[in-house]
Amino acid sequence: MGRSSLRRELVIPITAVVVGVSIAIGWVSMKAGTDAVNALTRRILIDMVSRINVATEKHLDGALTALESIAPSSSHLPKEYEFTPDLHVLEDKFWTASGLFMDVNNYVYFGGKDGRFIGVYRISPTNVQLFWREPSDLYRTVYKVGSVGDRSLFVRKDDFDPRKRPWYQIAMYSDTPVWTRIYNNFSFHYPTITLAKAVFERRHEFAGVVATDVTLKELSSFLSKLDISKNSVAYIVDEDGYIIATSGKEIPERVVNGLPERMRAVDMKTPLISQTYKQLNQLVVKTAETQSLALPSGTIDVAISPLGNKQGLHWQTVVAVPRADFMSSINQGFLQSVVIAAACILFALTVGLTVVERVIRDIRKLTAAAEKFGNGEAMPKLDIRRQDEIGILAQTFVEMENKLRYDKLTQVANRESLFAQINHLQQISKEHPELPSGFTLLFVDLDRFKTINDTFGHDAGDKVLVITAARLRAAIRDSDEVARYGGDEFVLLLKDTKSTIDIHTMVEKITSLVEEPIALDNEVVGIGASIGWASFPEDGDDYLRLIKIADSRMYNRKRDRKTTSLVHAV
Repeated sequence: MGRSSLRRELVIPITAVVVGVSIAIGWVSMKAGTDAVNALTRRILIDMVSRINVATEKHLDGALTALESIAPSSSHLPKEYEFTPDLHVLEDKFWTASGLFMDVNNYVYFGGKDGRFIGVYRISPTNVQLFWREPSDLYRTVYKVGSVGDRSLFVRKDDFDPRKRPWYQIAMYSDTPVWTRIYNNFSFHYPTITLAKAVFERRHEFAGVVATDVTLKELSSFLSKLDISKNSVAYIVDEDGYIIATSGKEIPERVVNGLPERMRAVDMKTPLISQTYKQLNQLVVKTAETQSLALPSGTIDVAISPLGNKQGLHWQTVVAVPRADFMSSINQGFLQSVVIAAACILFALTVGLTVVERVIRDIRKLTAAAEKFGNGEAMPKLDIRRQDEIGILAQTFVEMENKLRYDKLTQVANRESLFAQINHLQQISKEHPELPSGFTLLFVDLDRFKTINDTFGHDAGDKVLVITAARLRAAIRDSDEVARYGGDEFVLLLKDTKSTIDIHTMVEKITSLVEEPIALDNEVVGIGASIGWASFPEDGDDYLRLIKIADSRMYNRKRDRKTTSLVHAV
């Protein structure tokens, strides 16, 4: 690529990108912000349902703990527990159990198979009511008491038989604690659920049912304190779709025929509750998951999670957040991004063009080096001190030159590099016939190398080749070249040779230098050198023909040396 075209092809795209950067930055900012909001919303939703589940299950576990403190399960004891239905004994236990978790299950009671009943209801730390009914009593008596055994303040009497209550009837046939359906407490008119457990005397004889009420009012209070977003809502529903608790201000009950009635989620007037649950009504989840729902008011991100499974309940926690709650800051950020992008255009253009020029400068160096390498010439020193891809490319060029131009063993030029240099000299001769362009090839074949290699091993042979290559390199000028042609054959490229006399002088010099003794590890060996030559353009203008002529003259010289050697031997 030419110098001007490279600049044009780099500058034009960069300019186009920078000019459009305001739109691009705005779009990317909006997209990134939207993605971040979506990810953040999902993370917040999952965190919220997790917090709600932990708090709710803490309330439910408190009921189990309260009953276990009165009638421990046999799995927690070394032997089966025998329940004592004595009301006076139970009064002391119920005082303790009702105070364990006063905020959610502060009413603990027992109904016996003979109609006896005792209950301790802690309205506050200083306001405690005792419910009492002996088996022979027709009515239940309620006292306001201050300690165990206190009966000083009578409150009322009522007609109450525990055996007729739903919590008693569902528990008397179960070996494990069971939950009632959620109901509005008769006395206090807020959602309540009862945990009841059948208890047994000696020989597993049924004694009655102990129970505790879990008030769900605290759950709504907890939900209302969650800081999710301005218009979000969190709610809990039971398996029938009735609201258990909600963070909204709408009360999840209505009065029908003068009596309070719980409301289903789909009947709530709060759109985020009714509309989201209509779409989630048939969804059954095993773990917390999030969804995006399209409602008339816009996109709503919803998290839904199962709740109370380990306590034997099948509730669901739902948190719904309008996406618009989180997008207002993103829209503001978008406008800011546009302003910043416009301010950055000039700066980006200046920096970009500076960088382009720096890149082009170093690429020009690489281009010139590649051209020289392709012509068989030695690459110039690149002087590119960069740690980026261009710096790596420059280093790769140097390493590639070493691998492709030089023989791995002897570190002189290889055959391909030799041919490339010859072609380059021939091309210069064609393009510039007025310039002196003659050169000579010396074909060097080592005598007695095979004997050394066979006698002393390949390592010794390799050492002989390395030493010989170094001697050949030392015998010529810096502008000339030594190449390993193959095996024990070398070719020397001598540039600007003046005459045949010069060539013969060089041949004698090289022969004398190569044939000097070579010291191996434990031996001193000697080799001979048979050298043939061919000159361009006198002997031909094709490098293969030149190599063939030099090879032929080398064999003639080798033959003459053998003949001379035999004559001297005779």
